Amino acid sequence: MNDLTPIIIRGLTVSKGIVIAKCKRYEHGQNDYQKVFIDKSEVQKEIKKFNKSVEITLIEINAIKNKLKPSLRNNVGIFLDTHIHLINDKSFLSNIRKNIKEKFFCADWAIDEEFQSIKFSFAEMKDMYIKQRIDDIKHVVKLLIKNIKQTNKTKNNILTDIKNTILVTDDLSPADVLIAYQSKCSGLISEFGGRSSHSSILSRGLEIPSIVGLKNALDTIKDEDLIVLDGNNGIVIINPDKSCISYYKQIKKEDDNRKILLSKIMEKECITKDKQKIEIMANLELPQEMKIIKGKNLDGIGLFRTEYLYTDRADIPSESEQVKAYKKIVRSLRGKPVIFRTLDIGSDKEIPENIQTGSIARNPALGLRGIRYSLNNQEVFLNQVKAILRAGYYGDVKIMLPMITTLSEILKARELIELAKYQLKKRKILFSDRVDIGIMIEVPASAVLSSRLAEFVDFLSIGTNDLVQYTLAIDRVDDQVNYLYDPFNSAVLTLIKNVIESGKKHGVDVSLCGEMAGDKQFTKLLLGMGLTSFSMHPSAIPEVKKVIVDSSIKNLSKLSSQIIRCVDNKEKQKLIRKINSESTRN
Repeated sequence: MNDLTPIIIRGLTVSKGIVIAKCKRYEHGQNDYQKVFIDKSEVQKEIKKFNKSVEITLIEINAIKNKLKPSLRNNVGIFLDTHIHLINDKSFLSNIRKNIKEKFFCADWAIDEEFQSIKFSFAEMKDMYIKQRIDDIKHVVKLLIKNIKQTNKTKNNILTDIKNTILVTDDLSPADVLIAYQSKCSGLISEFGGRSSHSSILSRGLEIPSIVGLKNALDTIKDEDLIVLDGNNGIVIINPDKSCISYYKQIKKEDDNRKILLSKIMEKECITKDKQKIEIMANLELPQEMKIIKGKNLDGIGLFRTEYLYTDRADIPSESEQVKAYKKIVRSLRGKPVIFRTLDIGSDKEIPENIQTGSIARNPALGLRGIRYSLNNQEVFLNQVKAILRAGYYGDVKIMLPMITTLSEILKARELIELAKYQLKKRKILFSDRVDIGIMIEVPASAVLSSRLAEFVDFLSIGTNDLVQYTLAIDRVDDQVNYLYDPFNSAVLTLIKNVIESGKKHGVDVSLCGEMAGDKQFTKLLLGMGLTSFSMHPSAIPEVKKVIVDSSIKNLSKLSSQIIRCVDNKEKQKLIRKINSESTRN
């Protein structure tokens, strides 16, 4: 095939898939500007130049948005809307103009100065999702500075001739991803980026195999190099030999066949080999994601995160605004249940200024978050509850209370929910008077006391992300200790098992909505522990469902018990391999 020695480099997988193709390099380049002070007489000229750049940038982004296929506008248009929102942000624009007027910076320097200020403030945040929003701001800044240099042009000359190629670039903007998709580009490689960036989310949504974080990729890869992009493992092989190509062609064939098989599985009910019905539900956090779950034969939404309504705004959403949003979601489910989690701000979810009360907690994970915030800000809680109850008139709605640690929190929340009903009756407004109330089990205290708490609620939902973190005293977003984040830890598994048994004892439904639910390596273990309801990100459903329909629960209980009791890591790994490979036999 070639005489070149294959080179293997590793990065971060953001969208799975195998691609074998020649590459096309594209480098955005650095923003070419200088720190130049202007004369007072030039201020208005520079402001006009900046204003023109804003105008052109909006034209470019909207042009891309308008070229989207109708089927993609609702799902992916939101990412471009983020850029449009930033460019129209009064504070952002005002600060840049202020840099020109008061500091006498040239326009491009004024833009970069504001970016550096935003970048510094973002660096102080703990929430990795929010921190990675800086990528999106950087892309907007690049566009603005580019258009400062060419204010007479409105054409977006980003990418051409990339059909059936792998695009290798220094950084990916959402616009780049969309152009790649519409140009039928086969795969994406970027030197920078993270899993939570808009570009990465977009590439997953459009199912373009993508790897980011490949440092110095442009220095290593040449135009027209043949590349294997292994998006399943985050591997890029440059100039592969014949045996390597043959191997990956076989893997790709198997992947393609698996996708066909999984699509057929999604059409079936989720029933194990020994005829046990298992409930499969979706976790969602934006109304736009409703499009994703259509046709997936789901049992409902097991976790709808309501925080999106409270962020990126100066005020708190009104009751009527929330009703409108929730009602739309409920109606689209056509009678299937929707579990709305009440406001859960805190820990790794940054508290927006509009709902901040008191000083910022020294340790947000242990501070005024979840139900604690709601009980401390009862009007906010009452408005949200009333909105959910009103949405319940149009379908099957349930309320889930986050971060419960004591029985008194449940009783107080129930008291407020009854008050919300009374206020709605007094106003003669239609609502559902029979809405199930459940709690999230995500703190060791509530897991230990789950049998007692189950007497006062209609359902329990295990949030494993926080449960693991609090049980093991590990900050899951701290790179220095997150290697200790182990959901297989016996203490964690014992708590989960206790919750499942508590639910059965009191006839209360138990589901699991943390990351473990969507990770197929835990599926058989959880089935063996007695779990019958899983809620996960829609993208994880096909793989998990396949594991379930291929399993016999009666064969899993004994092995699950052994795994829970085992404290030796090597022995535990053997048992995990055994339960995932041998336990489906009848």
